[in-house]
Amino acid sequence: MVILGVFLTAYQGTEWMKTPDLINNIPSSGMPAAFCPPGEMQEEGISLAECQFMVANVEGIVLSMPDWFPGIMTWLAAAGTILAFSSVIVGGALVNYTSWSVKAAAIVFIGLALIDAMQFAAVVNAGPILRSLYLWQTLLWFLLHLIMLAALIAGHEFEADKLRLEKGTEH
Repeated sequence: MVILGVFLTAYQGTEWMKTPDLINNIPSSGMPAAFCPPGEMQEEGISLAECQFMVANVEGIVLSMPDWFPGIMTWLAAAGTILAFSSVIVGGALVNYTSWSVKAAAIVFIGLALIDAMQFAAVVNAGPILRSLYLWQTLLWFLLHLIMLAALIAGHEFEADKLRLEKGTEH
């Protein structure tokens, strides 16, 4: 949980910063012509055609974004970053199985699954280019959060059954 929390924090944090930065730095007149200095292309090992394609790709992404998309994705990514970072802390508490950690983990997983579902709804309604960029990773995170919630519930039930057996009580 801790490692996935760190990875999700980085992913959501990057998304939180990327979308507004992308939108706010495009001139109102449109994308400028590709600026591809030969030294940088050689350093990166790309051709002029690859450099021009990357610029055109960014322009395509920006042009395909509905007006509402950047704001919603920024808000959801900000909430996702906070919850993902919380999952790192809660994951550390789960190692010691503290009394509050199971409830906190359930709240975090439910919150993350809801954010994933809202991101999915936004992506599905944003068009084919954005769907191709976001859909699979959004579905993957949604399934991971549901699986982790199910594992948490199963583990909690196992611990509760173990305690009942130790005390000698029946189910």
